Amino acid sequence: ITGKYVSLYNMNEDMLIYSKNDTKKTSIASLTKMMTTLVAIENIDDLEKVITIKERDFDGTVGYSKAGFSVGDKVTYLDLLYGIILPSGADAVNAIVNNTLGYNSFIKKMNETAKKIGMNDTSFANPIGKDDENNYSTSSDIAKLLKYALKNETFKKVFTTKSYKTSNGINLESTVNSYKSILNTSEILGAKSGFTKNAGRCLASITTLNGVDYLLVVINSSTSSPSNAVKDTITIYDYYSSNYGYKNILNDDTFIKEIPVDLSKEKTYKITGNEDVNKYLKNGDEVTYEYVGSDKITFNTKKGSKLGVVNIYNGDELIATSNVYLENNIEYYPIVTYVLIFIGVI
Repeated sequence: ITGKYVSLYNMNEDMLIYSKNDTKKTSIASLTKMMTTLVAIENIDDLEKVITIKERDFDGTVGYSKAGFSVGDKVTYLDLLYGIILPSGADAVNAIVNNTLGYNSFIKKMNETAKKIGMNDTSFANPIGKDDENNYSTSSDIAKLLKYALKNETFKKVFTTKSYKTSNGINLESTVNSYKSILNTSEILGAKSGFTKNAGRCLASITTLNGVDYLLVVINSSTSSPSNAVKDTITIYDYYSSNYGYKNILNDDTFIKEIPVDLSKEKTYKITGNEDVNKYLKNGDEVTYEYVGSDKITFNTKKGSKLGVVNIYNGDELIATSNVYLENNIEYYPIVTYVLIFIGVI
């Protein structure tokens, strides 16, 4: 892959499974607009309210992608949100900012929200994502932003939409759609792209493959082709879906160890798994088990008593621990009866 900064999460467990320079600060281009969209959603009471596109909404948009709105268009706030995420429209960004908090207050709210989320290596200087020494983040922080934003149902719906028709009849298409003739973009369920000279090609996305939910941020992919961030994304998704997956590593049939039983016809007891444990592992990985606990079943130990734990390792890494309980009723010798008989004989 050509991307310089990468964070990949298995969202089933919110687990970072691949990273590359993920805490290094860098320009983030239009990935900035995910925060713009989130702040807008959190500060607009009625997304169906209609506003009018004005000339000021095109200030500073020369050279930046636009959604296709025109001066005088009457559109809803929801239309503008789709205009920001799908075609990455700077005109939609300005219309949102100008009709809500205003430029300075909006930027302030973006940075406040970043701090609230825990994006401690992030600074926003504009809502569009223009290259600026004070507009930066990390792939790790952008992943935090996306994870947080996806909890909002409106953001999630917009983010996972590929095409949308505005209330005034404009057809909006996700930037990812432009590559579907050359790449298998169908596996990308939702995405936001970005591009500037400093940030390179960028893409934040989500997918579900083989029952695993993934979230991926790729920043600064090669600019040699407009599709490189999308290509990197698909390469990473395909690699992990083909080479990793969930494996059942413990169940009732998993034999761990056999230990002796005191004062019983049952000379030994087989320790097995007490629960189902599934772990995300690389294909071919073989786990090992370590039992730590009682080295025998002592007289009169009752069913349900805890015997110890099973530690499960993938190589040298401890990946799971499971408690071990006595699962059977042990038939012990009637010691008391034997003792009374013996005393009687004596």
